[in-house]
Amino acid sequence: MSSPPDTEQQVWAPAGRTVGAVCAVGILVVGQLYVVLPVLNRLALDWDTAKSAATWTTTAFGLAYGAGFLVTGPLSDRWGRRPVIVGGLIATVLSSLIVALAPGLGTGLAARILQGLTASFFAPAAFAYLSERIAPERRIFALTCLTSSFLAAGVVAQVLAQLIGNAWGWHAIFIAGALAFVVSAVVLQVVLEGEAKAEGKTTAQSAGFGETLRTVFAPFAALLRQGRLVLLYLSCLAVLGSFVGLYTGIQLAPPEGVGSSNGALLALRASAIPAMIAVPLLAGRLGVIAPHTRVIVALGIAGIAAAVTAIPFGGVWVAVWLLVFVAAIAVAAPAAVQAIAAQAGAARGAATALYTFALFVGASAGPQVANLFAYSGYSAVALAIAGFTLAGAALAYASARGRGVITTLV
Repeated sequence: MSSPPDTEQQVWAPAGRTVGAVCAVGILVVGQLYVVLPVLNRLALDWDTAKSAATWTTTAFGLAYGAGFLVTGPLSDRWGRRPVIVGGLIATVLSSLIVALAPGLGTGLAARILQGLTASFFAPAAFAYLSERIAPERRIFALTCLTSSFLAAGVVAQVLAQLIGNAWGWHAIFIAGALAFVVSAVVLQVVLEGEAKAEGKTTAQSAGFGETLRTVFAPFAALLRQGRLVLLYLSCLAVLGSFVGLYTGIQLAPPEGVGSSNGALLALRASAIPAMIAVPLLAGRLGVIAPHTRVIVALGIAGIAAAVTAIPFGGVWVAVWLLVFVAAIAVAAPAAVQAIAAQAGAARGAATALYTFALFVGASAGPQVANLFAYSGYSAVALAIAGFTLAGAALAYASARGRGVITTLV
């Protein structure tokens, strides 16, 4: 049995400034998924297309972003966390400017795919950096903050995009984003520390690139042969899928009593911000509940809250239950990655990559679910999203059950 590593000589990264900077950039990066939602009308008008077609700009980004994780994770193992993070941010400066210059839907979709791919360099390397460089006693808090920042992006990015879009047009959203990525690259180049010096190279560093990919991807097949994990991954589709889907529905078919005015929609989006602040602060107390239980209960509550927003009792009613919905999703996301890691054994890196892939495949599907029901009004969208979310809770429950249940499903 090998001896444990000597942690006495390990110099941990300063938690405060590291977590703060990484989470702030996380909001910016993941926020690119959501920035088009408040300006779908403007995009459709400028590109002479239907509003429903414009929602594919969210789907295109999300699919490319999720798929990119499966490659950018291994790249960060080979090249180091900081170079991959900073290099990805610089590449996203260029891809964001390309989106801003897109003259039509076809080029806009291609540009959003490119932006999703360049943005995907951030998350796997950021998760790995915090897992390796933050002191163990602060690590769970750091990872919860990072996961919560990804969810907070869904609210913060929409609010900022609506404000910028109303003032200067949708092009300005991506130009402002490009400038923010420049600042982010500089900040993280300074804040993040380089790789610790070692006497020899790691296996991933010393192997050829093809061998590195084979080594990193090999655990994926083993993970996907585990029925309980497969069900848990499928439940993760509902986490961001329901989140993006419900907010897309709000834009496409505003709830009764809210209307389509910019002020009303801005207030509705901003109403969920307190949930994003509260959940990380409660991480310690929530941590005493088993991760699987948290996923099941949180997705169940989110599904019920989404369904309740379908009742036409006015804007305040929708805002209150939207707050409950967002809080529940914010609890489910970090609980899901903890539940997956607990079953993944030594393959936690690959398991986390599949988790983030599932999250953003779901996020890509969400707008299209909203599209299918938007013509019947917001209530139809909310009920469809509620069903989607409750199905996720049911899959998580099936995953938590004994192997007899799993065997019949896979």
